Amino acid sequence: MSEVGGIDLLFHTNTESNKTDEIKSDPHVNISFINSSGDWASVSGVSEVVTDRSLVKKHYSSELKAWLGDLGDGKHDGSENDPRIGIIRVKTNTITYAVSHKTLVGKLAQVAEGIVTGSAAQVNKLREISSHDIEKWRASQSLAQ
Repeated sequence: MSEVGGIDLLFHTNTESNKTDEIKSDPHVNISFINSSGDWASVSGVSEVVTDRSLVKKHYSSELKAWLGDLGDGKHDGSENDPRIGIIRVKTNTITYAVSHKTLVGKLAQVAEGIVTGSAAQVNKLREISSHDIEKWRASQSLAQ
């Protein structure tokens, strides 16, 4: 899930988990993603735990019941009204990502060349999105609304 035109990330959480305590202690996070082609992204940002029921209900999925369970007390039932369900919001600061630009054979050739020559294999293109660029994106999204 995301906000602000996809730049800020949202995750469901159990507000009674240790993760929420860790976020209160140090809200700085890094989230990494990789796909089967070797493309990856690394997002750094500042997180917060949000318990606002309207936001929870907006992003609620009944599949969350499988992860929280029903405690049988009529309150902690895994529904959208379960007070254990919260949202971790990550306000993105910077993004670094790598996109593969070679086939598998091309990657293997680059690795072999690196082994022989001692140079680093060039199997992907590294890109960075700065905090300045992200703030410009946020500003453009607020104008669009």
